[in-house]
Amino acid sequence: MRETAGKQAQYGAGERRVKTRDRILQAARELFNEQGEAHVTLAHIGEHLGISEGNVWYHFRTKHDLILALFAEVQQRVKAQQQRDLSHLRQLSDVRDMFVEEFHLMWEYRFLFQDHVDLIVTLPELHEQLVEITMQGHAYIKRVLARLCLIGLLQIKNSEMDPLATNIWIINRYWIDYCQTRSKQRQVTEQDFQEGMQQIRTLLLPYFTSGLGGRTLMNGEAG
Repeated sequence: MRETAGKQAQYGAGERRVKTRDRILQAARELFNEQGEAHVTLAHIGEHLGISEGNVWYHFRTKHDLILALFAEVQQRVKAQQQRDLSHLRQLSDVRDMFVEEFHLMWEYRFLFQDHVDLIVTLPELHEQLVEITMQGHAYIKRVLARLCLIGLLQIKNSEMDPLATNIWIINRYWIDYCQTRSKQRQVTEQDFQEGMQQIRTLLLPYFTSGLGGRTLMNGEAG
């Protein structure tokens, strides 16, 4: 009985540590996004959560460790998205939902991409990882476009596939930055995500195999 109780206590303590670590990561992401990474310290994060700086330090010895952990989260989510079976893309609403999800991901971790030049200086190891995400994103978009051609929604020449995928990636990557710069607003709304989708729709319009398909995606209706 004592052994069982001891194991349960160890399990409970481990679970609490995991939950505290997750809470720290979430708070750090929110504060970095709102105030900028350079203006947030471990003490700020602890104060935000109502825990001591030492408790934060127990999980992350430096702010750089926190940033690397958050970047690892992004990589995991991007990898999960890009490993999906694209056979589920059967109608235009599926494509719309997929790109809107990508915009949300960029928004959730926007500090990593907005401050990436400064972060690369202090954390050079991030540079290769950012390059990798860019290349993976470009390849994923090409796979999506190839799928849409396969099911007859789009017709794209081989010579136009790379430039089109690049332009879609640029919008996906930088649209949030543009929205904030354009209106000097700190909070991006759902309307901004829909406007970003509108930019992608405009790029795809010349390649639709039927006018109806183009109008359907433009109007945000189910395909």
